[in-house]
Amino acid sequence: MASILVVEDVPAVLMSLKIILEGEGHKVTAAENGLRGIEMINKTDFDLVITDIWMPGASGTDLIRESRRRSPQTPILAITGGSPNQKAAVQNAPDAQEFGADHVLQKPFEKKDLLAIVSKLARPHARAE
Repeated sequence: MASILVVEDVPAVLMSLKIILEGEGHKVTAAENGLRGIEMINKTDFDLVITDIWMPGASGTDLIRESRRRSPQTPILAITGGSPNQKAAVQNAPDAQEFGADHVLQKPFEKKDLLAIVSKLARPHARAE
């Protein structure tokens, strides 16, 4: 299965994503914020990066830019609930290109939707074990 970096600043969401993805056999590295995620990207190659967009410190867009700089072929799934300054729910999901991601998944989302997108995007690299 795929090696996936998940970057999310809400601990309960991060843990849920980790449990769901590991339950499908993926190897998951969890980062609790954008800065930590950027550190991980600079240390390890991943088959897929999943990142929240709105995080304090380094945002998901910062992380996406760094990932694209270091490993342009790595697919990226952005997850977002909209702007941190919005009080109402986002009516239209942002376009993936708005963030530089391959796909955007609007929060809240269903497990089946997450897994379908992960299955489509994750392309394990050939690794010497």
